[in-house]
Amino acid sequence: MRFFVIAVLVLTLVGAAGAIDRAAVISNGNAYDPQGEPQHGPQNGDGFEVVTQRDATIYYNLAEFLDVLAPGYYFDDFEWLGWGTISGELTYQFGPVNGYSYTAAASNGLYSIPGAVSTNSAEDPLTLTFDGAPVTAVAGDFYATDFDGFPMSTTVNVVLGDGTGVALTYPTTFVGFTSEVEILSLTLTTTTGDGFWPTFDNFYVGSAATVPVEAESWGHIKALYR
Repeated sequence: MRFFVIAVLVLTLVGAAGAIDRAAVISNGNAYDPQGEPQHGPQNGDGFEVVTQRDATIYYNLAEFLDVLAPGYYFDDFEWLGWGTISGELTYQFGPVNGYSYTAAASNGLYSIPGAVSTNSAEDPLTLTFDGAPVTAVAGDFYATDFDGFPMSTTVNVVLGDGTGVALTYPTTFVGFTSEVEILSLTLTTTTGDGFWPTFDNFYVGSAATVPVEAESWGHIKALYR
């Protein structure tokens, strides 16, 4: 009986620790500290699933996205962010840069980890609303992290305001979108029950110079289908 009670207490404490908000920890010596150049993960279509497609063209390869991105875009690798640089704010304004800006929001607050933007609470959707110059091209690395900010081998969903959605399974993290109509928002969610935090990095906001017909071919977007 004593063993059973101790086991229940241990499980309760572990569950409480897993559910704790990041803002409750002023500093975290265990926080993930990425090194070197930005890592976009595999870009061969593996771990990349188009769930729905509406107005947007979808890219799983950064180089092909950059081919149709007009000059004068807004890029942020978030290297200026550390553990808790952003801590608990319900919204945070990024930009304007080259006229482009966006507001990040999460119902239980945002929280920055070293080199990336995330949420304060696990499984809390992270929404980006574009509120500057009209946006017709957006891309970035999207993934889930544990409490300490380490990328986790799980799936996240990236959904535009028009309903276009892609599921990315880590280590695949990159997706890009272009559209002939304005992109108004992007929402990032993790799989319910995993207890992980939605996170984004290496973020591009701008306009599409062109949306070539061949970009919709199987050769350019192996994972693109309706």
